[in-house]
Amino acid sequence: MSKRSSRTRGTEGTPLVVSGRGQVTLPSGTRARLGLREGSLLLLYEEEGRLVLNPAAVTPVDMYSDEQISKLIAEDRLTVAERRRLRRRWRLPPR
Repeated sequence: MSKRSSRTRGTEGTPLVVSGRGQVTLPSGTRARLGLREGSLLLLYEEEGRLVLNPAAVTPVDMYSDEQISKLIAEDRLTVAERRRLRRRWRLPPR
């Protein structure tokens, strides 16, 4: 096993220094491999006396006005013909 591949899997460990504010700096190679940029969010877990960092999934949230919501609902409605086609395709009895 090469030195690089063992480091990638974390078997050797990379020494990090904790600052007075409790901060650590992740090595640039690690950040690049994991696609971490300034502002990336990580989740910290403690597992059996170890610290584990995982990238956090971030889902953007949009706020819509009542008018925008009404417009989206109206645009999403099915026509009577579309509803009939779908009911036939799904083998549902007609209404």
